[in-house]
Amino acid sequence: MARSRQTFSHGSAAARSCQIGLLAAAAFVAGCSGNLRLLEDGKSYPGRWNSASGEVEADIDGEHYAGTYSDPPNIGIGVGVGSYGWSGSGGGVGLSTGTGGGGGRAVLTSSSGRVIECYFASSFGRGQGECRSMDGRRFVLVIGG
Repeated sequence: MARSRQTFSHGSAAARSCQIGLLAAAAFVAGCSGNLRLLEDGKSYPGRWNSASGEVEADIDGEHYAGTYSDPPNIGIGVGVGSYGWSGSGGGVGLSTGTGGGGGRAVLTSSSGRVIECYFASSFGRGQGECRSMDGRRFVLVIGG
């Protein structure tokens, strides 16, 4: 039995589907990443995060800070039981689950040994929180946007 070889023209629907699939796979492998800012007394310090590696970094007053973060998902489960009717007949049981944004923690250190610890809430690449350095500085953390 002879094998047939299927070819796609560059503009065909199958070729477009292939291209979309390759782009989606590349995005999955790369993970999500984005920008963040640390705000302090009218100053804005830039940074970046990457969900695939769990790494975070920021530059503050010319010093580079890098570290890791964890952002566990916020998962809720609810169960309900009830009845209805004057005679007490009927009833129902329900179960619901859901996921949404989570709360997270990041620890960043500089080459000089300075440490900044952050707590935040995020969802779909956006969020906010607070960071504190060991010497008492406080920052507002803005993720995304």
